[in-house]
Parts: sequence; structure tokens; C-alpha cells
Amino acid sequence: MAVKKTDELKLRNVANISSIAMIVFLSAAFIIETLVEKIQVDYSIAGLTMIIALVVVIIIQRNSIHKYKMAFNVPFMLFLFYTALMMMCNWYNTHYLFIVTAFTAISCTYSRFNRTLVYIIVTNLILGFLHFRGFPIGGHGTALSALLVNWSISLFSSVIMLLITKTATISLNKALEHQNSFNNLLESTENVVAMIDERNEIVYASKTLAQLGNANDQTLIQGRPLIDLFPGRSLKIHAGKMLKEKDDYSGDWEFTLDGQKRYFKASSHALPGGTGGTLISLYDMTHLAERDEIAAMKDSMKIGLFFMDKNYIIQDHYSRYLEEMLSDTKLFGKLLTDIISDSVSKNEMEAIKDYFNMVLDRSLDLDMLEEINPLNELHYVNKNTGDRKVFQFAFSTVERDRGEIYILVTLYDITLRVELQQRLAEEEARRQEEMQAVFELIQVQPDVFSDFMQDMEHEFETIDKNLKNDTLSTHEALVKVYQSIHAIKSNAVILGLSIFGNKVHNLESKIKKLREAEGDVPFGEMLDLTMDIEKLSNEKEGFREIISKLESYTGGSVGSGSGSDKKQNVKVMIDSLIKTASKAAEDQGKIIQLVTTDVESEAIEKGPRRVMKEILMQLIRNSAVHGVEMPEDRTAKGKNEKGTIKLSIKMSDDKKFINLKLSDDGNGLDFKRIADKALGKNLIRPEDANNQDALTKVIFSPGFSTAETEGVHAGRGIGLNLVRDRLKEVNGTIKIRSEAGKGILFFISIPVVDVKL
Repeated sequence: MAVKKTDELKLRNVANISSIAMIVFLSAAFIIETLVEKIQVDYSIAGLTMIIALVVVIIIQRNSIHKYKMAFNVPFMLFLFYTALMMMCNWYNTHYLFIVTAFTAISCTYSRFNRTLVYIIVTNLILGFLHFRGFPIGGHGTALSALLVNWSISLFSSVIMLLITKTATISLNKALEHQNSFNNLLESTENVVAMIDERNEIVYASKTLAQLGNANDQTLIQGRPLIDLFPGRSLKIHAGKMLKEKDDYSGDWEFTLDGQKRYFKASSHALPGGTGGTLISLYDMTHLAERDEIAAMKDSMKIGLFFMDKNYIIQDHYSRYLEEMLSDTKLFGKLLTDIISDSVSKNEMEAIKDYFNMVLDRSLDLDMLEEINPLNELHYVNKNTGDRKVFQFAFSTVERDRGEIYILVTLYDITLRVELQQRLAEEEARRQEEMQAVFELIQVQPDVFSDFMQDMEHEFETIDKNLKNDTLSTHEALVKVYQSIHAIKSNAVILGLSIFGNKVHNLESKIKKLREAEGDVPFGEMLDLTMDIEKLSNEKEGFREIISKLESYTGGSVGSGSGSDKKQNVKVMIDSLIKTASKAAEDQGKIIQLVTTDVESEAIEKGPRRVMKEILMQLIRNSAVHGVEMPEDRTAKGKNEKGTIKLSIKMSDDKKFINLKLSDDGNGLDFKRIADKALGKNLIRPEDANNQDALTKVIFSPGFSTAETEGVHAGRGIGLNLVRDRLKEVNGTIKIRSEAGKGILFFISIPVVDVKL
């Protein structure tokens, strides 16, 4: 293979040297002939043309990525150079046509049939054009008959050389096309086989390769780049490495495809004849690798055997592997119950002892005993060494020493099997999770999803800044992080991204626990929290990947709204708030309508969009969860079963402020309940228990909530705290008016600034 590659390189070098020599020779001949014939020539122009031609040819030879293109580019440059000399200097050599034929010979030396054919056609068309334009391509004074004879000889010579080139470059391809045995091989082989050309595009392919590229017929993938057929990033990386060394490559591929670990033996070899073609072969070694893996698992699944008496004491002469498996020595005389005591609870230990008595009693058949075996899968922990393993115990009875009954215990180490089952279960769960995420994303409007991604990016950036802010105490930083995580969760839940929303909800619970802990938060727990946040942040890239896949399937734009149009921003914001109300109402089992007829576009366009959206989302959810009653309760009070939340967003008369009003017709604030909760948390003095202004301020404290239970919509006591802090960021104010049994009104004023948040 190395010899073949060297031969191709030698031919190309011969062609390259011949091209440069041709320029030098023709330039010298031009100068000598014009001087001898005393032809008036502007040698400065001619010399410049010679230098340009030489430089361009050298550049083409050194910088051509696709070497096969040189079969046209180099000789055509020589043709243009020599023709330019004639036209610029009005000098025509009688041997011009034969020199053009010499350029064809150089093209043939590059051994690329298609490129040489194109060169011959193009140059002869140009020659015909020059002749009909009156240029004496056969030399001054040459008769038409003599010109035609010379031209015919030149063209005939070119055709002969072309046929020779054809034999060297495409005869193998033609032979393969007419070989039924080869086609049958491609159809029936279980291996991945392909022949590619110099552009790494498929000429022939086996059916297995077509199926790898999601095509049923291998003819459908002809002409496609080979690397495009390999699914998955890891497989494409392997294919890319192979194509870099495609003339002589051999390697072992290990990758995961559709959740299954796969192994391929890959090789590629350049085809003889200078065609530029390469034969690719991938042998699927997965079944062999799995067989070896199973054998390895079997070898590593050592078995422990021992006898145990009715008092659970291990007898002598136990198997050689038992001590190694239990990570313990001198087992004779020890109690099995003591050895496994750190691996089970007290109640489980009592059940195990009862089971041993049933085994000794022989009152149940073996199938029943096996079915109720409490040690069928024991997660064993050795307290001295810290070793963790998974064991499977099997029990049977034997009679020894004057009819005394012992239990024969067989111990299997099934750690690898359990770990494999766990990995498979995790992978299946991941796939199910991804499918559900796809289903959820399909139902989200593109512009709303784009808005969600922008806001989520901002919150993660804010979290990073707060965690790195040395001026904040740990608890202050946790409150800031808590707020951002809560904002992300609110958006995710509203959009119906339940999988992601639940993950954020769990992280929120972890932050809440840390924030409420007394004393300093340990560094290790803060580090774990940072890692969890980083892991959650990385999940948003999974959204982009899913959206990209959906776009490739649908050919459209999924979840990729531009968000640049201001009017579109207004629509997206209102749509998000309407979805907030409907989602919260649906999850609470309530009937709620959000009325947004009194909204000015200018107020949204000039305001801090993200802050306004977050504040309104929290207040709407607060009204849906705490304010509006259940339909039956509203009916009992004489109200319409459908609750109403009204939203107004307007500019002030002087255009300096944005005024937001949000009201509901629910219960209003329960000041007695607020006072009881606040007193229990020492947030107010006893004398302020009836002070409504003090109680109104309390509901904005971090962690304060009157809800008895926590859920994805409320109960964490961070929603209104987020409203307060977000308003501080934009120098806004909030006022509350509440009337028992009739509802609540939030009045928010935000100054207009040039910079939008």
C-alpha cells in the first residue's frame, strides 16, 4: 500500500515539474523567436505574464486541498498563459495547437479521467471561439486546410491520451458495476462495507451502512459524504480519524449507539490504479465483545460455600473464596447474623432469623423458600474495610453428625450484574426522559421557548455572580441563588417542562434546607450545591440539542424565535402570563381567567421586560394558589365559580413610570394567619400582631409562607421575596390593598430607564 502511495506521489511530482518546466521553456522560446523574427513585443507585459503564470501554478500545486482538481487547474493555467502571450503581443506560433496538446499530456499525468476530459472540451471550445473571432491560432498565413489538419491531429492525440487515462482511472469502477458477486456481497454482508472516492463520497455501500444512515436502499446514499451516515458524536470522531488516514488505516472502535455499547474493527485501503478511491470495511465485533464480557463476569462471580448451624454459627471447612468475598478472615465460629448486621435494619434482621428457622423446619418446599428469601439481594457493607458489594444467598438443609441439621449456604457475588442492571435502568430512564422532553418541547411556542432560554441564561449567570461575590455572606448568597432557582422553576413549570421543572424543584428543596440550617453552611455542602447547579445548567444544552434534532426532522424552526421584534416581545410576555394563570389553575383544580385587556405595548417595550415578567408571574401564581378559592367554595359564597385575575400595565401620564396593577377576586390576605406564622418565626413583635402594615411587610420575607404544604407552585416562601428583591434592582415600589373575602390589589411602579434588564 505504501508503494502504491509513493507511485502516485511520483506521478504528481512529474506533472508538477513538467508544468513549471513548460512555463520556463515556452517563455524562453517566446523571447528567442520574437527576437529572431524581429517582432515588436512589449517585453515588460510579456515578462509580467510569465511571472504571474509561474507563481499561480506553484500556488495551485502547493495549496490544492483536493489534488484531483490539479488535472484541470494546472494545464488550464498553462493554456491561459500561452494564449495570453499571443493575444497581448499579437504573436502567433505555428506550433500553437501542438503545444496545447502537450498541456493535455500534463493533465493526463495527474491520472484523473474526468478532469482531463473537462480540460479537453473547454480548451477546444475556446480554440473554436478564437478562430471564429479571427485569431490565427495556426500561425499567420496558415491555410484553413492546414489549420484543420493540425487541429484534427491535436484533438486525435488528446483523445488517445484520454483513453489511456481512462484505463488507469475508472476501469475498476466499471468492472465493479458489472460484477454481480460484488453487488450480492454488498446486499448480503453483515459488515459495513463502502467504497468512497477522493472526495470521501460514497460510490458503493453495503446495506448495513445504508441502515446505519437510516436508509433502506444502499443506492439512496450514493454520492453522500461517508461521515454524514455515522450517527452520534463519538462515531463521527472515529470516522473522521479514519478518513485522515484512509489510504492505510486500521483501528478498534468502541462507542455507544442507541444506548448499547458497540465494538467495530475498522480498516480502509486505497484502491489500486490511481483512482483516488478507498475501500472501507467495518466488522461488528459487538457479539464477541459481549461474549468476552459475560465470560469475564462469570469468572469474577466467585462463589462462597459454608455450613451454618441452627445458632447461625459458621462451621469449619468453608470455601476458599468466602473470606475474600466477605472481606473478613477466620470466619469459623462467627455468626452470620453478626457479619451482615451492618447491612440490614433491626426489623430486617428479625425477618432473616425467622426465615432461617423456616429453612431448618423444612415445613415449606424449596420453591416457596426461594421466593420469600430475604437475602436474595443483600447490599453488603463491611464496617471495618468499607467494602461494598451485592450478594445473593441461597439456602438448603443437610444432615450431619448423628442426624443434626445444618444449613448449607451458597453465596454469590452479583455486584457486577446489579451494577449492569442499574446502568441499563438508568439508561432506559434517560431515554424515556428525553422522549418526554421532546414531547413537552413540541408543545411550546417557539417565541415563548426562546424567551424562556434567554431568561434562564440570565438567571444562571446571576447565580454564578452571587456565588463568587465575596461581599455576601453564605446565607445571603443562598437567598439570592434560591430566588434565581425559583424563577427558573416557575418558567419551566409554566411551559409544561415537567421533567426539568421537577429537577429544579428538588434543587430548590436542597437550597431551602441549607438556608434554614443553623450556623455556618459546611464548605463541602456548598461545593455539592455548586456542582448540582452546574449539572442543571448543563441540562439546558440538552434543550438546544433536542430543538436541533426536531428542526432537522421537521425542516422548520422549533423553539427558536428571534425575540428581536418589540411587538413580538409584548405578545410573548402576555402569552407567558396567560399560561402562568392557566397552568397554576389547572394544577390547583381551580377555574381562573386572566384579563389583560388594559395593557399598553409602550409600557412593556420601555420597561425592564425580564423583571416585569418575573414579578407578574409570581404574583399571578400567588393569586391562583392563595387568593382565588376552589369553585365549590366560591359558589357557596355567592361568587362565580370562575375566579378572575385582572392585569393592567400602563405608562404614567408624565411617561416617567410604568404602573402595573394586578388584582384578584379571591379571599384577600388572612392577617390572623399571617400574624400566627410570623409570631412563630419571631418575625414580628407581639404588639404588631394586629398591625396590617407590619404584617404586609412580613409576607415579603425570605422563607415566609402561610401554606401548610409545599408544591411546585407555592409553599417555599420565596416567591414574594423574589418580587421584593427584583423591584429593588430596578428601584421600583409595591403597594398592597386587601379586603377580606373580596380579593387583593397589587400596585407596582417602576421608573423608566434607558437600559433594559
